[in-house]
Amino acid sequence: MAYKDKEKQKAYRRTYYQLNKERLKLEHAAHYSLHWEERKAQRRAYRPAIFKEALKHLGDKCACPGCEVSEPAFLTIDHIHGRTKGIGKEAVNEARDSGWDKTQFQILCYNCNCSKKYRAFCPVHQRKQEERNGHNPVANAQQAP
Repeated sequence: MAYKDKEKQKAYRRTYYQLNKERLKLEHAAHYSLHWEERKAQRRAYRPAIFKEALKHLGDKCACPGCEVSEPAFLTIDHIHGRTKGIGKEAVNEARDSGWDKTQFQILCYNCNCSKKYRAFCPVHQRKQEERNGHNPVANAQQAP
């Protein structure tokens, strides 16, 4: 039954639910148990599919300089400027909703992501980059008298 007035429609649905609550709960439980395995399989396939899409748009290896990790099992999506408090979505969903904005999100390996979170930089990969550029702070510290 379609109403032009949304409030009347809500009132009708509330009344209908109150009158048929037990029958509707039983039907819902039966439908849920019947299709549970199918829904579980869909959920398992959904996240990897979105993550593959993220790798296609944001890059297929760690964005940390000096890091060579490209195995998808070790990669994560990182908020470049930190995560906004109070948002309940996963980073992959936020990145997709932003249109894969490369100014807000990047691909990092788990080690680099944790280092960035707790230290604000990745010390191991920063050291590798400095060694490649000809500056080695560890070697310079050992040579000093």
